[in-house]
Amino acid sequence: MSFAAIFLSCIVAIAVQSNQVVQLKHENQALRAATQNLEQLRRENAEFHKLLVAHQELERLRKDFAELQRLSAEVAQLRAQTQEMEKLRVENQQLIAAGRAPAQANTGDDFFERTEDPKAQAQSIRCVNNLKQIGLAARIWAIDNGDVLAPNFLSMSNELSTPKLLVCPADGARIPAPNWASFSAANVSYDYLNPNGSEAEPYVVLARCPIHNIVCLSDGSVQQLGKNRGIIMKEGKYYIADPSGRTLDVDAESMMRKRYGLPERQPAPNAPAVNPALSEEMMRRYGLIPANTNKPPEK
Repeated sequence: MSFAAIFLSCIVAIAVQSNQVVQLKHENQALRAATQNLEQLRRENAEFHKLLVAHQELERLRKDFAELQRLSAEVAQLRAQTQEMEKLRVENQQLIAAGRAPAQANTGDDFFERTEDPKAQAQSIRCVNNLKQIGLAARIWAIDNGDVLAPNFLSMSNELSTPKLLVCPADGARIPAPNWASFSAANVSYDYLNPNGSEAEPYVVLARCPIHNIVCLSDGSVQQLGKNRGIIMKEGKYYIADPSGRTLDVDAESMMRKRYGLPERQPAPNAPAVNPALSEEMMRRYGLIPANTNKPPEK
C-alpha cells in the first residue's frame, strides 16, 4: 500500500510538472511573438518620428517660402519707393539750390515766392518738401488701392513717415503731432482737396498750403501760385486758376493728357479761346518746353 501511494504521488507530481512545462512553453511562445511585435512597433515608431520631423520641416519650409514671397513683394515696393525718393531728393537739392540763387524779380508765379527774409524762404522750401512728400505718399497709397487717392491724411499714415509733415513750418498756430496715435485735425496746416480722387486727373489740386499759397497736384508736382493766382472749384474739384479766374486752358490740359497717356477731352461747345501766353507758361511749368526759351516746342 505504501508503495502504491508513493507511486501514485510520483505520477501526480510528474503530471503537474508536465502541465507546468506545457504552460511555460506556451508562455515562451507568447513572449517570442510579443518580442517580434515589439520590434515591429519600435520600427514603426521610429518611422513615425521620421515622418513627423519631415512634416515639421515641410511646414517650416512652407512658412519660409510664404515669408520670402511677402519680403519679395515688400522689396519690390521699397525699390519703387526708393526710386521716388531719389527723384524727390534730386528735386529737393534743386529746390535748395534755387533758394540759394540770387534774388530775382518776383513775377508771382515763381516756384518759390522770392523774399529777402532767409528764414521765410527756408520755411517756404520746407513747405514745398512737405507737400512733395504728401504727393508721393498719396500716389503710393493709390497704387495699393486701385489707383484711388486716399480719403484723408490719416489714411496715409503708413505712407507718410511722420505726421509732422502735415504742419507748415510757418504755421505758428499749430503744433505737429509727435505720432499718429495723438494725431488730430488740430495738427494739420494743409487743405486736402481731392479725397478719393484719381491719378488720371493730374491737374486736379490734391493739397494746398494756405499760408504760402503752394499747391500739390494729383500727379505729385508742386507749384507756388504767388499772390496773383489761386484755385477754383469746377464740378466739385479744385484747379489752378489764372488771375482772370479761369481754370487750366485747353492747350495745357491737352499737353498734360498726352504726357500722361490719357485720352483727349472733347472741348465743350462755345469754349473760350486759348490764351497762348498761359498755355506756354503751363507747358513750361510741366517740363513740356525748356524753361530758358520762349519758343514753343517744335512739332
